[in-house]
Amino acid sequence: MPVLNTEEIIIGVNHIWNNKFDEAEELFKTQNTTNPRYALHYAEAIFLRSFITADTEDTAGAMSRLKASKELAENHMKALEKGLDPLNPVNKIADPSDLLNMLLDARIVFGESLYMTAILQMTRDAKLKGAFNLRKSWKVFERALKESKIGKEKQGLTVEPEIQKCLQFGAGFFLFAISIIPGKFLRLVELAGFKADREAGLHYMRECHKAGGIRGPFATMVLLFNDLLLPRGLANAEVFLIEADALIKESLEKYPLGSLFHVMGSHAARKKCDLDRGIELMEVALENSKHFKQLPLIYRYELANCYCMKLDWAKAIELYESLIDEQRFQVRIFCHLQLGNCYLMTGQRDKAIAVFNKALNIPGKKSHYDPVVLRQIKRYLANGGHFAAFELLYLRRDLAKMIPVMPEVLKQLDQVAANAKALEPYTPPVAPVKKESKGFSFGGLKNLAANTVNNLKKKEVTDFSADNRASYLLLKGTILKAMNQPNEANACFRELLSFQEYISEKLYVPYCLYELGECYWTQGNTKEAEEMMSKCSKISGYDWEDPLKIRLKVTMDQLKKSKKGIAPDDSVPTLDSMVTDSPLPAHDVDEEEPGSDDELDDKKGSDKGSDDDL
Repeated sequence: MPVLNTEEIIIGVNHIWNNKFDEAEELFKTQNTTNPRYALHYAEAIFLRSFITADTEDTAGAMSRLKASKELAENHMKALEKGLDPLNPVNKIADPSDLLNMLLDARIVFGESLYMTAILQMTRDAKLKGAFNLRKSWKVFERALKESKIGKEKQGLTVEPEIQKCLQFGAGFFLFAISIIPGKFLRLVELAGFKADREAGLHYMRECHKAGGIRGPFATMVLLFNDLLLPRGLANAEVFLIEADALIKESLEKYPLGSLFHVMGSHAARKKCDLDRGIELMEVALENSKHFKQLPLIYRYELANCYCMKLDWAKAIELYESLIDEQRFQVRIFCHLQLGNCYLMTGQRDKAIAVFNKALNIPGKKSHYDPVVLRQIKRYLANGGHFAAFELLYLRRDLAKMIPVMPEVLKQLDQVAANAKALEPYTPPVAPVKKESKGFSFGGLKNLAANTVNNLKKKEVTDFSADNRASYLLLKGTILKAMNQPNEANACFRELLSFQEYISEKLYVPYCLYELGECYWTQGNTKEAEEMMSKCSKISGYDWEDPLKIRLKVTMDQLKKSKKGIAPDDSVPTLDSMVTDSPLPAHDVDEEEPGSDDELDDKKGSDKGSDDDL
């Protein structure tokens, strides 16, 4: 008799991916305190729902359930390692294959509980803890892979197909996950001799997707995440969109109420510049989630962003206004920023100032991005926020996808620039030159110029003419690049760099260097592209730095491979090759989780009322 009740488990998993979270919870709740597999999927129901609601209580609930499934799996592992029945420890398990399968499944549940916890931590800005748990998860899967290999090769035992697929998914997920983890946390995750391998991870995700079963839909979502949400760098996005469209079509036929797949469909439509289709799919996702106890706030937020891309500021305002007072909404502070931006675009400056000031006084725990948003709000309050709406569309990578409305975008951008007096080239201030008592020298002139710039930077900024011109040039250059006018775009970017020493907002320069590098690449100027990307990589300490550094890492890797003529490596490591031949340790080392990240405390109620960010 199989260890897993696969048929019933798949029914529950399909409920989860078809937006029937209550039905899934009822099914898995029947054994969630005795069966680690049921406990895991009971946690998974609220884990996935938390990405729909973006509700801090759902996130805290997911963390609590994952902790319970991890502890239950750990208790089962301890009993099974002694050959005992976890539910009746006085009995030994007679069949060696049953014992191996039960032990492997408990380990898989333990490992999956860890990496789901890591996902919550890393996406909710507790990256240190997330990196630690991701690393710990791999150590569990590595042990399970080794036990599976020994059991099959040396003992002639049989591993159930579904357990083998779950093991394959876990190993593939780790390969993929460590390939996208921020570089400064990577050293906490990678083990000696183990390298990140995105393509190998994606290969195993595709295998799991084709096989279906317990982990089929999760593997599909990982593939869609890779195709639609990760930076492409210099790669042709069309290839990824082709795969995404096929996956979305197949998934919506299988899960017609699955709002997570509708959301991915919306992202795919927006990437193809089909804004109306993007809005339609977001509205379907909302409709299919209306039975939730907690409204899907993140869907309303994404729908508002779609309307911003359509330049329908009034509809966006209506949605953002309904979100700014949702105290449990994890991206509430972004709603304040974007609502204020929309007010500015509709001439409601007093309302914009009011909502910006309201954001400055939001109480509660702050995430990593809250200070960034607050600094930007203070900047817009000081400089009038002329380009605020377009800057956020740019930073969200939405501006380049607004091809259907680009004529209107350029028209509104020019009007904003006229209001900000940024249409004309920037003229640097002329600093008074002091007479040199010891005669003229080039060195003295150089020092004087440096001191003038430093003094300008030290003073409180009151003249925003350089910043306004820089914002206008960055935005217009990006639009022209999206419209396949690289020469005109280059001119905008080069002009921005010509007066960079007078720009007080640091983010304009690195983002400009990156965009200019991409322009050079499309024109076949590889050397110039490398130079711009190299300069960009050396700048740090600016707002919205992390998103650009992730894109930059992908792009620079592509440039290096292109320069060396390295062809893509199609070889994929086998699961057995991912483990060493060293003997199994007596037991797993239970390392203590680091305590420097406190954004997602497991203590009951600790997340209530917090303002954790993306």
